Amino acid sequence: MTGPLARPEGGKIVTFYSYKGGVGRTMALANTAWIMASQGRRVLVVDWDLEAPGLDRFLYPFLEPNALRDRPGVLDLLNDYLLRVDSRWGSGHPDATEEATAWISGQADISRAVSPLQWAFPAGGRLDFISGGRQDRNYSSVFSQFNWDRFYEDQYGGQFLDALCVGFRRGYDYVLVDSRSGLSDMSDVCTIHFPDVLVNCFTHNDQSIEGAAAVARRVADTYGNRRIRILPVPMRVEDSDADRLEAARAKVRLAFDQSLGRTSHVDPRHYWGNMEVPYKPTYAYEEILATFRDEPGVPASLLAACERLTAVITEGDVTSMAPMTGAQRRHYLEAVVRRRSPPPTHVFLSHVPEDRM
Repeated sequence: MTGPLARPEGGKIVTFYSYKGGVGRTMALANTAWIMASQGRRVLVVDWDLEAPGLDRFLYPFLEPNALRDRPGVLDLLNDYLLRVDSRWGSGHPDATEEATAWISGQADISRAVSPLQWAFPAGGRLDFISGGRQDRNYSSVFSQFNWDRFYEDQYGGQFLDALCVGFRRGYDYVLVDSRSGLSDMSDVCTIHFPDVLVNCFTHNDQSIEGAAAVARRVADTYGNRRIRILPVPMRVEDSDADRLEAARAKVRLAFDQSLGRTSHVDPRHYWGNMEVPYKPTYAYEEILATFRDEPGVPASLLAACERLTAVITEGDVTSMAPMTGAQRRHYLEAVVRRRSPPPTHVFLSHVPEDRM
């Protein structure tokens, strides 16, 4: 699979990737997107974790009713393209003509898949969402039957993805893509084909560090002509055991410093001290945005970590979240924080007629 060497005009595409799941990747993406939009940036977030889509869980209070059921998503865009290719060319390979190229580009219309978040961001900011696909009974069937080999080899899938990139960039300052974990065709799309910036998330266990480092080396060594900025980000950092934490940090620097040294606008000497996302137990129970949960200006908070991450991703374009009122924060938290279910208020008694008395 190959992508364009020259970066096209338009918004910057940022992929959030993790070799292992459960590292907090989607949470970091959602908070970063909100911080960008709060400062007047036009932001699109795309859920490309097609096997287990979940970005909507952080955004659902702001989505229009039935958006996930009624509006197409990434999988629908891909599958609809395949069906149209088959209808136009049958089982044959499209001819590489200008007409075919124009037709393929015309199929990458993302407007029907975009769900604007219902929130008034200041200074013209905007946050739009594209889901993994319609969440109905057909989703798993379409996903399991999608043939990636045929998509690339017979149906100009790479060219269609290029056209999607153009659509993603148009009208946005930043496009944040939530990638599937591990190694697969889907993760290759997100880590190689799409991004200007690859946020490579991992935790401090050996498998996560080594897997993330291997992906970073592969992207840098094999696709260096793409000039993708690779940002390794330790996630869910636990500081209860200082000695083991320092040992893990040393391993991380050994694994990533060489590739980090080739990343533009990054000084490894100062990078690692700022680029850690802490583990906060209060976020273990619901998908809550730290932009609402945390008080601004607290250096050790999850919000502050996401602000520092945003500053590095944007190369200083956005460094902090615009303030919101206490009432706005409280209203959101009342809607999303899970409460203990009240005890039942009714007792149901089943009896035969003769036992009624």
